[in-house]
Amino acid sequence: MPLTCEPLHASPQLDLSWVRANGSAHFARHTHDEYVLGANLSGHEQIWLDGRELEVPPGQVTLYNPLAIQASEFAEGGVEYISLHLSTQAMSQVIGDNNLRSTSQPPSFEQGILHHPALFSALLELAQAPDDQREQALLLVLAQLLEQPSKSPAEHSVAIANSLALMRAHLDLRLELDQLAQAAGLSKYHFVRCFKKATGLAPLQYHMQLRLIEARRRLRIGLHPRDVALDLGFYDQSHFITAYRRVHGVTPQCYAATRMNSR
Repeated sequence: MPLTCEPLHASPQLDLSWVRANGSAHFARHTHDEYVLGANLSGHEQIWLDGRELEVPPGQVTLYNPLAIQASEFAEGGVEYISLHLSTQAMSQVIGDNNLRSTSQPPSFEQGILHHPALFSALLELAQAPDDQREQALLLVLAQLLEQPSKSPAEHSVAIANSLALMRAHLDLRLELDQLAQAAGLSKYHFVRCFKKATGLAPLQYHMQLRLIEARRRLRIGLHPRDVALDLGFYDQSHFITAYRRVHGVTPQCYAATRMNSR
């Protein structure tokens, strides 16, 4: 199989997996509403981030902020890595509970490829930790992560912010470009140009990403893929399966089954 994903732990706040991918596997440009960390154990991954193409060798960590647009391809020899998806709520709670920063708002880190042996080791230990030691291992990962320099979040224009609000309010619909441009108060030409510059994706593709993020969240809490597809406005199961697999690498049925088994 191009990609196999062994779930190690799944909860609303945390998704931890051991992933193996061969050269035919790839992830098109997509996003997540969580922090995404990867510890590359073997092989080479080629990533696209912020308009740059970068190579991830073994021993390196990848870090993506929530809603960062990313893409990746894998070397022919195959790649093996640990994948951690961490919710912004979990990050904010740790920061607030321990007075680590002046605000409990989740930080935005300098993202991309990190040469950070301590963080790499902490991710590996988290993947190998028994259930009764997972909380401790996660706190050690966060301790390393929060030492990373943070950056000021990019400011979206009011127009882009208005269109994003409309997208998030209508995850159950296929919005039209006219609707989004009207919410932004721009012509379709200026809206598409500004939105792509601000986010890295065209507006309709970005809205699809938000719908798939919500689909993944619902699958993770145990909803049936058929009901998720219907509630989020996908016109048939085939469309939902194809869109989900293109972004997440597995079908929604496979993702739901592995999470159920993990629980």
